[in-house]
Amino acid sequence: MAVFIAGDLRFCQYGRGMVDCANARGREVTLRDVKSSGGDMTSNAEYIILVVGSYGAYFRLTKDEVDRRFPCIIVYTPDPVPEEDTISFVRKMKEELDLPVLAIADSSPRSVKNFSLFVAGGCDIKWLGLRPSDVVALKMHPRCMRPMNSKDLKLAQRLLEKDAVVKERPDWVEELTLMLETSRKVEVDALSPLGRSFLSNVYFPNKMGEQDWI
Repeated sequence: MAVFIAGDLRFCQYGRGMVDCANARGREVTLRDVKSSGGDMTSNAEYIILVVGSYGAYFRLTKDEVDRRFPCIIVYTPDPVPEEDTISFVRKMKEELDLPVLAIADSSPRSVKNFSLFVAGGCDIKWLGLRPSDVVALKMHPRCMRPMNSKDLKLAQRLLEKDAVVKERPDWVEELTLMLETSRKVEVDALSPLGRSFLSNVYFPNKMGEQDWI
């Protein structure tokens, strides 16, 4: 299993020497090599930006060099459902670098479930976006949204009623409830009609400025 990393992160990859992710844009990192490297991660970053399942968001953030404009490490995991190795890797980064993890993903019940899996695995994360309330605030066109199917609706309801992580986070409950009320899910890529670099030049800086992440 592998993740993709851009930003101010250095570590010794097993059998391959030092890796500098700031100089290797979009570096693909094999997790078993990281696990074998020991506790030697270094960084001057202030945040870890975890992009879950949205290559479009990762591409845009790295293309626009957000990691160089903001002191952050951008980590993209392509897993539809995060695997144990991925969760362990993010937890390792958080613990060794002592940095907050801010998550970006589609506004969907599956994203909330994935966030819950990271938290349950010992990696506390903050939900930066895309939140259902952001979709409302941005007055996004209905064509940018997709109706939730019965599977989505059942998952959202199950998260609200039975997921211990979600129930402990009132703001997650509020956002998930809004998602259910609208019966709509929205991909991060749906921000692109607002401007090719709207995500990295407007949405992301505004969210970082709020300092009240969920």
